[in-house]
Amino acid sequence: MSKDNTKQKNISINFIFSFIKTLMGVIFPLITFPYAMRVLGPEYIGKVDYAQATMTYFTLIAAFGISAYAIREGSRIRNDKKKIEEFASQMFSINVATMVIGYALSAVLLVIPMFKEYRWLLVIFSSSMLLTTLGVDWLFNIYEDYVYIAIRTVIFQVISIILLVVFVRDESDYLQYAAIIVFANVGTNIMNFFTGRKYVKLRLTFKKEMWVHMKPMLYIFAMNVASNIYLVMDRSMLGMMTDNNDREVGLYSAAVKIVTVVVTLIGSIRTVMIPRVSYYMENGDEKQVKELNYNTAKGILMLSIPSVVGLFCLSKGAIYLFSGNDFMETNITLRILLIDILFAAMNGFLVNQVFVPYRMDKLAGIATFIGAGTNLVCNAITIPIIGRNGAALSTCVAEAAIFIYCVIMTRGKFDIKKLIKPLLQFLFGSALIVAVYFAISAVVSNIYIIMIVTVLVGAMLYFVALLLMKNDMMKLMLDTVMKKRVSK
Repeated sequence: MSKDNTKQKNISINFIFSFIKTLMGVIFPLITFPYAMRVLGPEYIGKVDYAQATMTYFTLIAAFGISAYAIREGSRIRNDKKKIEEFASQMFSINVATMVIGYALSAVLLVIPMFKEYRWLLVIFSSSMLLTTLGVDWLFNIYEDYVYIAIRTVIFQVISIILLVVFVRDESDYLQYAAIIVFANVGTNIMNFFTGRKYVKLRLTFKKEMWVHMKPMLYIFAMNVASNIYLVMDRSMLGMMTDNNDREVGLYSAAVKIVTVVVTLIGSIRTVMIPRVSYYMENGDEKQVKELNYNTAKGILMLSIPSVVGLFCLSKGAIYLFSGNDFMETNITLRILLIDILFAAMNGFLVNQVFVPYRMDKLAGIATFIGAGTNLVCNAITIPIIGRNGAALSTCVAEAAIFIYCVIMTRGKFDIKKLIKPLLQFLFGSALIVAVYFAISAVVSNIYIIMIVTVLVGAMLYFVALLLMKNDMMKLMLDTVMKKRVSK
């Protein structure tokens, strides 16, 4: 593999540190959400989530698709010091402009009567626009600096856990909880603004030629808006269209957070691949691009299918552990949303690792608008009838619509039929998890024992089954391990 002056990182090391960051993204909510949900309860959790969802529309405007575009284009020119410095300054300058627009538009919320009780929450969540702009997180992804990203994430999230326990003690502390959410998610960006100088020196610049970036960023922005609408619009429409709105949003959010943890973990596979795919694309190595893409897709399926099956069996236990007794009535909502894990994971891959690196931005935008439109229509029909379960069902239908469109439009770049064999293998292996669940449930009533045995024994049988079926991903993992041992 060729080397460049950025000391191109080994993809295995990148994955390990990206996985550490993502794992913290899983462990952190596993610690903080159960604590917050038990302290604040469905109503105040719903209040916080409704304000966060409302402000997300404006943070998306401030972000404007800059991160994905900057990573894609910056990865291609990162070895040219002059070009990357000019490009990074242009990205930063555009981000400052879009941030100002985001703040100006969000200020309108503060004078609307229906948002009166949410004003301080909206102000707190609006700070993420400033921190995200200053953080230039995309710069560290361009240079694949996953070591720094992982270390700083761990430090800030540990601090956030301490702050949560110290300052969030009862329902009246919901504002502190909101501030800690912002600190945990984007607090690290304060460090980024100064640390990023080791790569480039950022400056404000508003040259005429920089506006050439606006059209492709507009497509990515549209894609980000549409893809975020699923969770944001669901909570917004639930809050506006249901009685006891804060509680309904809180119960829905409990189910969403469990699903989000799983999707985030699975998404770590593709997150580390995107800069490398762009790098290979720039160097004309399409064979490597396709190999990475197929392995990524197989890895996503290998993790997502058993996750959906296992969580469906253990949904009540997951809710009890994650949220407590006050949220048990969201069980059906969670089981509906589990279907979304598979579609969301594959859509994230098809859009971000096939459409975007191949510069099929327009198609990516169309895909997400199809999903957003489907979600909006389905929400309007189902939420008044079945509340949060309608919102969950609408999310699944919207993601399915995107998946169908992406599969059709990626023909020639990615052949979905090549995944049929591994898909059947993953389904067969996952059936063993169901068998373990029913077997242990027949003789044991303790929910903790059922969950532990199902996860451990089910996972073991799942991977053994894949080995016996000579699954490609299992063979690849074993070959990688053996090569590492031989090299040592």
